[in-house]
Amino acid sequence: MFINITRFYSKTILLSAIFLPIIFFIFFSFSIKELNATNTIDKDVSVMYAGSLVNIFENEIKSVFQNLTGYNFIGEGKGSVQISNMILDGFRKPDVFVSADTTPIERLINHTPPLANWLVKFGSAELVIAYNPQSSFASDLVKASNGEILWYQVLGKEELKFGRTDPELDPKGYYTVIAAKLANIYYNDSTIKDKILGEDRNKEQIFPEEILKSILDSGQIDATAAYKHEVIAKGLPYITLPDQINLSEPNYTNFYNKISYKLGTGETISGNLIFFSFTIPNTVENIEGAVSFVKFLLSENGKKILEQVGLSPIKPILQGDIHQLKPEILSLVQEHN
Repeated sequence: MFINITRFYSKTILLSAIFLPIIFFIFFSFSIKELNATNTIDKDVSVMYAGSLVNIFENEIKSVFQNLTGYNFIGEGKGSVQISNMILDGFRKPDVFVSADTTPIERLINHTPPLANWLVKFGSAELVIAYNPQSSFASDLVKASNGEILWYQVLGKEELKFGRTDPELDPKGYYTVIAAKLANIYYNDSTIKDKILGEDRNKEQIFPEEILKSILDSGQIDATAAYKHEVIAKGLPYITLPDQINLSEPNYTNFYNKISYKLGTGETISGNLIFFSFTIPNTVENIEGAVSFVKFLLSENGKKILEQVGLSPIKPILQGDIHQLKPEILSLVQEHN
């Protein structure tokens, strides 16, 4: 068979001229998308934090951190025990975990294999009672905040609606139970805890931490247990509790230890000072961004923001395997001690 070579090559060149640019365009577009996706992932820092920090992190920390570092802060606030459960179950892989209390992070450290190797305590908190100024009990709640009547006498009224977080999912939940039991001892009245809270997991009082403020604002509840830093950040009126009950005074640590709460998992939580802590889980996807964020938390800028909203910065306390800590974080911890 005779083939016209000239015509064959002409068609080949023509087809190449048509399809090669198309193939190149598709490949180039795909490469650009891949590059952009990679850049986006590298710039995103995923931070899961205790729900009581939502206003501070989203309205204060986020913008300053992003402006100073160029990273994109992706935050999610929930009860710290709940976050710990989600990490243990593989449902979340945050770059940084900021917890109320150390127990939720200790669970990751003690897991086999370990899902974290260390934690750093960076702030202390105080338990208070926040209330709705429009509540029908507002006049009594104001008197309690001024010390004119005892706070537990108001909260113990049968008609008053009290809200709190689940002690099985959130440290503030079990600290609330512990504080109420401490009140029994401090005031020598074994009925206080039951009058205010009822059962430890009283379903009528328990709400997700993320929606407690909106429930309080809407009048569905009259008062709630809260940390001082979150009520300051939210602009809520509050009742200060005695140092023997508010879990913030180092001189009363031995008294706090008299009470404990046992989680459904079998873990026992002893009454103690409330410390906020952070770690970088071993499942971290953006280690550079994670390091940048925790360095910011320990920086003067970070401490200033925390102090302004009532979360007391402390000298960083390292717990766990020091050899697994990034040198730049270790140097910051040591620098502040």
